[in-house]
Amino acid sequence: MILETLFILPPWLDPAYFLTNLFWTLMRSFVTFIVCMILGMAGLKLLDKMTPGISELRSIKGHSVATALFAAGIFIFSALTILGSMTAPLPIGVSSGLGQAVSPLMILGYRLLTLLAGFLISILFTFILSRVLAHVEPFGIDLHDVEKESIAIGIYIMGYLIFLGIILYASLLIPA
Repeated sequence: MILETLFILPPWLDPAYFLTNLFWTLMRSFVTFIVCMILGMAGLKLLDKMTPGISELRSIKGHSVATALFAAGIFIFSALTILGSMTAPLPIGVSSGLGQAVSPLMILGYRLLTLLAGFLISILFTFILSRVLAHVEPFGIDLHDVEKESIAIGIYIMGYLIFLGIILYASLLIPA
């Protein structure tokens, strides 16, 4: 009688396990990046609506430095969202502690919900900040002075994109 030893690879050496986790990680990263870009564009539209005295996107059109600043803001925003989506803690393939495996789709849903909550909080903060700056005029500075120069508007939009990117990045790092 020959006893054959059944050798099962540990999960970290099993190619199917590795490729499945890699697929879900890349899929999650791609989906969250696309959602972040959509939220970024929606945030720009909402910023334009929240500051009626400043027509941000129309004012930078045709001005090279303002457009370059806007593009730089998009690049920084994109970098923050890519970094957040790739490094976000997401326990794919681990046990929930209740004896059941956690579904990657369920965790992706939670991650997207957290991302949406972060976006809504950033819009709320932007609304409050723009209203406070428009009415209080701290240090004698009027926010509507930004409208006078297209470069100033480009810098203003770039600052908003960096602000939104950091908020979304922080939202992505909240454990699911």
